[in-house]
Formats: sequence, structure tokens, C-alpha cells
Amino acid sequence: MTWLLLAILAALPMPGTQFKQLPDSKGKAEIEHACYTCHSPDLLAQQRLTPKQWTATVEKMMRWGAELKESDKQVAIDYLSRHFGPENRFTPTATTPMK
Repeated sequence: MTWLLLAILAALPMPGTQFKQLPDSKGKAEIEHACYTCHSPDLLAQQRLTPKQWTATVEKMMRWGAELKESDKQVAIDYLSRHFGPENRFTPTATTPMK
């Protein structure tokens, strides 16, 4: 039961990161289509992953049923890496990127 509570808490948005819209740039439409079924922009913003980590995450989500075409995968990874990497401006600076 403890692991379930921790999983739920880990998926909640961090205070101060709440926003309603993803940044405009190439890949936004693919991310909205593939990710918004299950995730909010807040969840994306709090990740702060490297391109390698985003690649692994996107591939995992595709295996789990995310509706992202193989031809759009790299566009999505580039978008996530550009806007939600270790130095992203949507996450408070007091947080530490995942390793």
C-alpha cells in the first residue's frame, strides 16, 4: 500500500510548476496528442530529463500505448529535451534534476 501512495504522490505536480499550456514550437502538437491522454503539462515540466532519458521515457510510453507515430518520435523527444531538460525554465530552481 505504501508503494501505491508514493506512486500517486510522485505523479502530482510540484508547487509552483502549474501552467495550462505547453510552449509553442515544433513538436507541441505531437506531445499534446500523445501525452495529454494521461498526463498534464505539469508532469512533463517536473521531469527535467536529459535527451537520453527522454528517449527512454518516450519509447516506454509508446510500448505502453501512447499514440505517437514512430515517424514523430524524434520530434517529440527533441521538444521534450528542449523545453523540459535539466535546465528547463518551468521548474523551480530549488529542485534537482533526476539522475
